[in-house]
Amino acid sequence: MFYQMKRLLVKEGHSSQVVERFSKKGMLIESQPGFLDKQVLVKKSRRGEEEVLVMIRWQTEQDWKNWEKHPDHIAGHKAKIGQPKLDYIIESSQDVYDVM
Repeated sequence: MFYQMKRLLVKEGHSSQVVERFSKKGMLIESQPGFLDKQVLVKKSRRGEEEVLVMIRWQTEQDWKNWEKHPDHIAGHKAKIGQPKLDYIIESSQDVYDVM
């Protein structure tokens, strides 16, 4: 198994917007070969920010790589080019993990 982990640090009070975006059912990713499931976690902070962790589980690393190269996935990212950044997102990162 393989995990794709997205971490988003957002201004306090905005985690629900990120959760809504990543929790939608029927997203294209869910129909991809090798996709197993997705979980969205929220960590409240006392520093005026919130952390959202999106954990996407794949059968294999190759399944994830195939999704990353999928034309629909690429088109979704290209469609966002030139749009203003969401002002409530402080930072974001992505990591990948093998399940041992």
